[in-house]
Amino acid sequence: MKRIFLGLLLIFSLGYSQFAKVGTAGAKFLSIGASSRAMGMGEAYVAVANDVSSVFWNPAGVANLSGQQVYLGYTNWLVDTRVPALAYIRPLDAYSRIGIFLGGAYSGGFKETTLDLNGVTVTGKEFAYTGLEAGVTYARYFTDKFAAGVNVKTVYEDFGGYTNAIGVAMDAGTYFHTGWKSLRVAMSLQHLGTELKPKGTYDLYLLKGTDLVTEEREFRSYYLPMIFRLGAAMELIDNSLQKLTISFEATHPNDNLETYALGAEYTLINMLSLRTGYCANKDEGGFSFGVGFKTSKICLDYSFSDFGELPDIHRLGISLGF
Repeated sequence: MKRIFLGLLLIFSLGYSQFAKVGTAGAKFLSIGASSRAMGMGEAYVAVANDVSSVFWNPAGVANLSGQQVYLGYTNWLVDTRVPALAYIRPLDAYSRIGIFLGGAYSGGFKETTLDLNGVTVTGKEFAYTGLEAGVTYARYFTDKFAAGVNVKTVYEDFGGYTNAIGVAMDAGTYFHTGWKSLRVAMSLQHLGTELKPKGTYDLYLLKGTDLVTEEREFRSYYLPMIFRLGAAMELIDNSLQKLTISFEATHPNDNLETYALGAEYTLINMLSLRTGYCANKDEGGFSFGVGFKTSKICLDYSFSDFGELPDIHRLGISLGF
């Protein structure tokens, strides 16, 4: 089983990387990191993944949970876009975990305009964009060192009520303890699925001589933003007083350049965590930091991401265990 999962992930990653087209993917809300802990570590999280928010990064990581957990996350994204996230994971047996999750993005306040022979006219109406993903997850330890997990989900986009698109997708991940100290390696493939195609038709405006004419056309289909992640993590310090985890991650999306992230998390007496990281080869920014506070049942996380010339990004997350 371990060889099957590893083989599938490698085949998928090689397959789509050969045909990657920069800037051609849609449903880009799927590329927004939903885990405040992961983003606080500079996105170097695929091999750390051991909490409920792992479902949004590497589904194999939820196999590390010891009990039931709920995650609520919120990201204040660019241009007044709100990005919520929700997940629930519970044990199925000693080795397996199952759960459900929901994520998305909402951006309102767009001004509606019309185009005619007199030019562009603002109607006074507003519309909003909504993106949603919802699905189920399953993860299992097949040996004492190897775990694998999968998400099956529906992806939906609504473009202001004018048209919408819906499709299905999956995420797959692996998590492997090497046996050398605490080193583990992991990989995940996210958003592998059908192309999305908006329903209905639209009017294309063309100028022929001095006349403005329209042609009715169908919307084109578009790819999902597939992401392949490969990383490693280990503890440099691990005792009852403190823990220091370092991690590395290489990411290959199908619609952009590869990025490389290095992150660290320092935890004191299993209560206070300080995180930082840097993601290289990005257009803007790359530096992140975060903080977490944990009790026996509740964990509160905050992260900050530097976006260079663009507004900085703030994330909040809360995990409840029971």
